[in-house]
Amino acid sequence: MSTEGMRLRTLYLPGNAWVLAVSAAFWTVGGSIVNPYQSIFFEAVGTPLPFIGVLAALSSVVTAITYLVGGYIADTWGRRKVIVVFSFVSAANSFIYFFVKSWPELFIPVTVGAISGLYTPAFNATLNDSMKTELRPRGFASFTILTTIPSVFSPFIGGLLMQALGDVEGLKIGFFVSGLLGVVSVTWRALRLKETFKPSRSDSLSLTQFVIRVVRHNISAYRQASANAKKLIIYSALSSVATGLSTLYVSIYVIKGLKLPPTYYGLLTGLSALTTILLLLPAASFVERFGLKRAAVLSALSSPLSMLVFVSANGMNDLIAWSMTGGVSGALTSPTIQSLQGNVVPAELRGRLMAMFSVVPLLVSTPAQIASGVLFTYVSRLAPFIVSIPFYAISVYILTTLRLDDSKH
Repeated sequence: MSTEGMRLRTLYLPGNAWVLAVSAAFWTVGGSIVNPYQSIFFEAVGTPLPFIGVLAALSSVVTAITYLVGGYIADTWGRRKVIVVFSFVSAANSFIYFFVKSWPELFIPVTVGAISGLYTPAFNATLNDSMKTELRPRGFASFTILTTIPSVFSPFIGGLLMQALGDVEGLKIGFFVSGLLGVVSVTWRALRLKETFKPSRSDSLSLTQFVIRVVRHNISAYRQASANAKKLIIYSALSSVATGLSTLYVSIYVIKGLKLPPTYYGLLTGLSALTTILLLLPAASFVERFGLKRAAVLSALSSPLSMLVFVSANGMNDLIAWSMTGGVSGALTSPTIQSLQGNVVPAELRGRLMAMFSVVPLLVSTPAQIASGVLFTYVSRLAPFIVSIPFYAISVYILTTLRLDDSKH
């Protein structure tokens, strides 16, 4: 494999992007068995419905903190070490779910999983470091294709396990498989990944000095950010409120409320993933031809459309339409928003601002996730999904205000 980059037909995954994509794809084979059903697992071990939102909110707060630290580390210590160490922590966390016996014990894997996200800013920065600016849309599309392939078939396996062994025991087997495949994937990642960013110097700091520097450097990075970067942070925050409201209780609503068998829900999840895969490269070509801003606005519009289809669903045909609309949304979002973020952020700020693109949304999604549980439990099973639609709509408007020198890049 050339260090300058590689193409698999029309895919573009240069150097480390290839290593990250392959390792993430193999890891996702296990993760996709359980991820679509995580809320079902939480409920099955006895978690009161509103507390599912509280657990998600806890995860968001802890993850936000770790992303800030992770962004600082990515820009001051380098990318590789933090990716390798905390990828192992994340993979091993699946084994903790396997041993959960009662719902209060869920706070342990939820918290550990959030802490393991420390490597995410470095991961995202490495992907951007590895790609040429003009080829980022195709690069992120290629990355998403590889990492989405397991989501076509693995959710169905999760549904089969639930129907054969029950919600708890079936998903515990899924978590164990996820842990095994995660450890294997991360081991290969550790052996193949190369450093992409060497900071000019590194200091030995006390814990207090470290925390102060993290806060100061992240504030400084935000002040140095361009107007477009700040607008993208606002967009991410608004869309995160919408997803915080709309995604947490989807599996419970469909499987428990609409009485859809878990295998059918797995097929719907797989259909959405397949739609995304089939459309990603055409979407990347559309971005390269017509420009990032137009594509970004279209990708944002697809999210409220998908939610409108969901809340009006009245049968399997409608759910299939919702699944495919969600797949279209996924295909459009990956090569546009991620490319925009990479293009408006200079390399020396990339770790911290990539973290901020995640941190701000995580913080604002915390009350949304709690509100989602309250709305779902005490108002209406459709209430959180309906309330999310205006937030999606406002986020679309924010994207229309971007000012890009070259709309194609």
